[in-house]
Amino acid sequence: MIRWVIAGAGSAGIVLASRLAARRDHEVVLLESGSSTPASTTGSSFFDVLAEPGRTFDDLTAVRVDGQAPAGYRRGRGLGGSGAVNAMVALRGGPFDADHRLHTELADPAELGAVDRALLDAAPDATRVPLTRRHGRRITAAECYSLDGVEVRGNAHVDRVLLDGTRAVGVRLADGSELAADRVVVSAGAIHSPAVLLRSGVGVPGIGMGLKDHPSAPITLALRPEATADPSSLAAATLLQRGPVQVLPLNHVGRTATGYGLLLPALMRVRSEGSVTLASDDPWEQPTVSFRMLSHPDDVHGMVDAVEVALELLRHPSFERILHAVYVDDAGTGIDVLNSRERIAEWLPGHVGDYVHASSTCRMGVVVDELCRVIDHEGLYVCDASVFPDVPEVNTHIPTVMLAETMAARWAVS
Repeated sequence: MIRWVIAGAGSAGIVLASRLAARRDHEVVLLESGSSTPASTTGSSFFDVLAEPGRTFDDLTAVRVDGQAPAGYRRGRGLGGSGAVNAMVALRGGPFDADHRLHTELADPAELGAVDRALLDAAPDATRVPLTRRHGRRITAAECYSLDGVEVRGNAHVDRVLLDGTRAVGVRLADGSELAADRVVVSAGAIHSPAVLLRSGVGVPGIGMGLKDHPSAPITLALRPEATADPSSLAAATLLQRGPVQVLPLNHVGRTATGYGLLLPALMRVRSEGSVTLASDDPWEQPTVSFRMLSHPDDVHGMVDAVEVALELLRHPSFERILHAVYVDDAGTGIDVLNSRERIAEWLPGHVGDYVHASSTCRMGVVVDELCRVIDHEGLYVCDASVFPDVPEVNTHIPTVMLAETMAARWAVS
C-alpha cells in the first residue's frame, strides 16, 4: 500500500486525490488549509462566493507593478480552492490536453446582463463563454470528482515537507503535528506551493521564480438605471478574444457598488516575470509576492493594444446607450485622458491589475520534471498551476484540472 499525502484541496489536489484513491494499492490523505466543505454553489455571482468568510486568504497581498503598493490578491481557500470562488470562465488551453469531468455550459441568453449584450452587439467576434456550471449552479472539482476512500482533513495548514535527505517522508502541519507518507504532493497553488518548498529547505534552484499572471486594466462603467444589474446575478457570461488580447465584461461588481460594471482588457501572452519569496519561516505569515508586471516592453505594447480595443468598443452605440459615464480611476477621471498610445502607456503602471491567474513558480523543466517530480528528490511532487512552463493563454482553472488528470494517468504507469 502506497500512502500519498496531498497538500491542497484545490482544482489539482481534488482531481489527484480522486484518481489515486480509485486504485486499490493507494491510500490518500488530502489536506486543506481551509474548510473541508465546498463553498456555496447556489448563487450566480462570484462576488457573493468571494464574500463567504474563510473562502480566501484575506491577508495575502501582492505587488503588481514595480512601485505600486501591495494590494490584496485573491486565492481560494477551502475545498475546491480558487475554482470555488472564480468567475467560472472555462477555457481549454495549455500544454496538457486531457479529458476532465468538470461540467460546463453557456449562460442562457436571458441571463445576459446589459454589458454582456453591449459587447456582443459591438463585437461580432465576441461570444458567450463556457462556464463551470450545471443547470445554472456553480460546479467545482469537489462536486465532479468522488472523494470516496480519501481521508479529507480540513483546517490542516501545511508548514513543510519532511525530508530524509532528499526523500520526502511526510509533512508537518502548522500546529506541529506530523503525517508520514510514502509520497507527498504539494498542490497549494502558485503562491503557496513554492512557499511550502522553501520552508522545507528544498534546494532546487528556481523555486518561486518565474511568477506570471495576466495583467488587466479595469475600466469602470457607470451604468444607466435601466442597465443596472442585480448584484446576485451572473457577473460575467461573455468574452472577446483577439489574439493575445482578451476583453472581459462584468455586468456588476457586487453588492458594495451597485450601478457599476467593468470592462477588463487583459493580455494573455505575457513575458514579464516576478517572484514568490518567504517573508519568514512562520507558516502563517504570507509570502512576499511581486509580479513585476509590465517589466518587459512587449507587455507594455500588448496592454496598450488591449486598452485600445476596449476604448474602441466603448465608442460603439451599444455601449453609449447603457452608460452614464466611464472612469479610468477611483477619482472619476474620464477616458478622454487615454487619447493616444503614449498616454495609455503612461497611465498603465498606476492602474494595472491582475486576473488572479498566478502560475509558473515551480516550472516544469526547472523545478519539476515531466512527471511533476521535484528534481533530485524522491517521493516529492508538485502539481498545480505553479508547474506550468508559462502562464496559459486562457483562464487557468481548466488547464490545471487537465494537468492533474494527465499526471494521475502518468503516475499510474511510472
